[in-house]
Amino acid sequence: MISSISLNTLASGLGVQSRAVQTAADNIVNVTTEGYQAEQGQVVSKPLQGASYVPLPSEGPVDLGQEVVNLIRAKQTYAATAHAFSSIAKTEKRGLDVVG
Repeated sequence: MISSISLNTLASGLGVQSRAVQTAADNIVNVTTEGYQAEQGQVVSKPLQGASYVPLPSEGPVDLGQEVVNLIRAKQTYAATAHAFSSIAKTEKRGLDVVG
């Protein structure tokens, strides 16, 4: 059975990447909003607890190129995390099929 630590790590990773996508999407939507300051965040690893997304202070206008890079990075990381979760679940199922 997948450990609760592993499950929490994977689940928190999915949540963190979803939050990163939301931040980038908010920035892109507001690129023409006068006075809007780009939102930023940082992924922080917490031992035995997984990861979290920590908002950072705004530092200026939206950089569309950077936001596209942020979206691509978050999408790839989300897909890799989902694949890891799926692989673990399949491996556990095979192990249970052998036992049972």
